[in-house]
Amino acid sequence: MPTTTIRVRVPFVDVDSTQRIHYTAWLRFMEVAEHHLMRTIGFAYATVLRDQAYPRVRLECDFRGAIQYDDELAVEARVERVGRSSWTVAFTGRHVGAPDAKPVATGRMTIVRMDPETQRASPLPDDLRQALAANLVG
Repeated sequence: MPTTTIRVRVPFVDVDSTQRIHYTAWLRFMEVAEHHLMRTIGFAYATVLRDQAYPRVRLECDFRGAIQYDDELAVEARVERVGRSSWTVAFTGRHVGAPDAKPVATGRMTIVRMDPETQRASPLPDDLRQALAANLVG
């Protein structure tokens, strides 16, 4: 499965005084979708990757429409790039049930495998690289 989608309803705690989503909430929604993607391809952080270090080294997001309190979003995650020691996941958020279903938010997250002793990037394990490459959406 090259993409996965989660649904989330924007809670009150994740909006600002204008009732629009606080930008940090979108970053959390991205991470939840990314974790779901990793579980789907057989590499759950909580189990399979538990003893390894995978920090996020680059995050970006763009808001393309209003996201407000109590909106239901479908957040899609897909592997966009696989490198020697890192990979990038791309995200698209859309309102559930919206007639046009245009993206209201997009983003990217780059994750690197890090050697905890040296604090430097290290090559991805072959099985992880193969699973990510098999799910690459080009």
